[in-house]
Amino acid sequence: MRLLGPRVTDEAIHKEGWTTANTGWIIMSHLLTGILFYAALGWLLSLWLGNAPLLIGAGALIGMFLSLYLIHRRLEATAPGKDQSVPDRATRILRGHRRGTS
Repeated sequence: MRLLGPRVTDEAIHKEGWTTANTGWIIMSHLLTGILFYAALGWLLSLWLGNAPLLIGAGALIGMFLSLYLIHRRLEATAPGKDQSVPDRATRILRGHRRGTS
């Protein structure tokens, strides 16, 4: 016997679990891709400039920070409690440029 709250079905629990799992895989893939891409970019620059360990490490760190930033922006944009009626700063700026104001 259930006293409080809406009825939760097994299908809803299963769907919520997959959504959480997908989010985890997306976050992990963004992190790994960013680190590997920018480390490879650092490696290519090191071939050109001749300072391999420093540029590969710097590329990996830059990739990690950029990946974390993109993950943060993505999760912030898809947050369930975010009020969609209040546009973010980038949207307000773009709307201003479309109207010809700055």
